[in-house]
Amino acid sequence: MKEHEYLMIVAMEECAEIQQALSKSLRFGLDDTHPETPELSNEKQVLLEFYQLCAVMERLQKERVLQTPSEMQIDDIKTRKMEKVAHFMKYSKSKKII
Repeated sequence: MKEHEYLMIVAMEECAEIQQALSKSLRFGLDDTHPETPELSNEKQVLLEFYQLCAVMERLQKERVLQTPSEMQIDDIKTRKMEKVAHFMKYSKSKKII
């Protein structure tokens, strides 16, 4: 296995950990904590996992495995995503899901 492949697997694992942290936040609330880690709320866990993913992604960019988009491209990606989220949220509301 090459180093970049290893890092990509780590990124995949971080994505799964974000999913788990978000799921627990929805099930038990953002302020809830695990009995073994009372100092770490679900909200803090979500953010911890997110920034750990960011660290791995930044390493992949630094190693030039992934391209680094310009700030303008990043802003455009985020804007388009939020427009899409708003569109489908409106649809979900029309279906009385939200």
